[in-house]
Amino acid sequence: AHLPQNGEGTVYQLFATAERLATMLQAQNETEHQSREFLKDTISDISHQLKTPLAALTMYQEIIANEPENTDTVRHFAEKMGVSLKRMEQLILSMLKITRLDAGNIVFEKKPCRVSELVELSLNELTTRAKTENKRIITEGDAEQRLTCDMAWTAEAVGNIVKNALDHMSPGGTVRISWEQSPAMLRIFIADDGGGIAPEDIHHIFKRFYRSKNSLATQGVGLGLPLAKSIVEGQGGMISVQSELNRGTVFTLSFLTEL
Repeated sequence: AHLPQNGEGTVYQLFATAERLATMLQAQNETEHQSREFLKDTISDISHQLKTPLAALTMYQEIIANEPENTDTVRHFAEKMGVSLKRMEQLILSMLKITRLDAGNIVFEKKPCRVSELVELSLNELTTRAKTENKRIITEGDAEQRLTCDMAWTAEAVGNIVKNALDHMSPGGTVRISWEQSPAMLRIFIADDGGGIAPEDIHHIFKRFYRSKNSLATQGVGLGLPLAKSIVEGQGGMISVQSELNRGTVFTLSFLTEL
C-alpha cells in the first residue's frame, strides 16, 4: 500500500518521508536476503565438494590402520592421502578467494607493470610441471609493454588459465602466451593445441565446479576459470574464449588502456 502524495502541506511531506523510509527498509531487507542466500549457496558448494576427498581420506586411513606392517600398502595409500589433502587445500583456497571476490571484499591495487613480468610471475610454479609432463610453455610479446592492473591477482588469473590448459593437454603439447597493444586496449592471448572444448560445453566453462563429460578424469576442481573470470572482470577487463575440437583453445584477456 502507498500513502497519498498528490497534495501539499506538512501531512503530505510526512507521507513522502514515510514512503522513502519504507523503500529503504525494503531494499535493505532484499540485500540481506541475497546475502543469506549467497552464504547458504557457498556453504553448500564447499560441503558438497569436500565430501569426496574426505570419504577417500577416511577409506585410506582405515586401510593403513588395518595393515600397519605392510610398508608397500602404507606407502601407496599415504601417497593417495597426500593427493586428497592437496585437492582439499586447493579447493578451500580457491573457494575463499572467489567468495571474497563475489562479496566485494577484495580491493584491487592497480599499478602499471610490464606484461612480461606479469606473465613470468603467473608461470612461476608451472614451468617445472610442464617440463616434467613433457609440455612446452612459450611466451611472445614486447617486453616493455605495460598494463595497469593488480599484478598479483592478474598473474593468478593467467596462471589458472595456463594450468587449465596443462590439465587438458597430452604430452608434447604447447601453451603459447602472447600479448599485443592497440591505442585503446591491451590483450593477452593464452593458446594451446590441446583437444579443444566441445560446443555444448563452451558456454558453461566459467561456471563453478563445471566439468564436462570429457574432462572428468583430468586434474582440477573446476574453480580455476571462474576465479580467473572474477579477477579479470573485477578490474574492468573482459575474458573470452574460442575453441575448436582437436585443434585447441584460445583465451583472450582484454584490458582497456589507461592514459
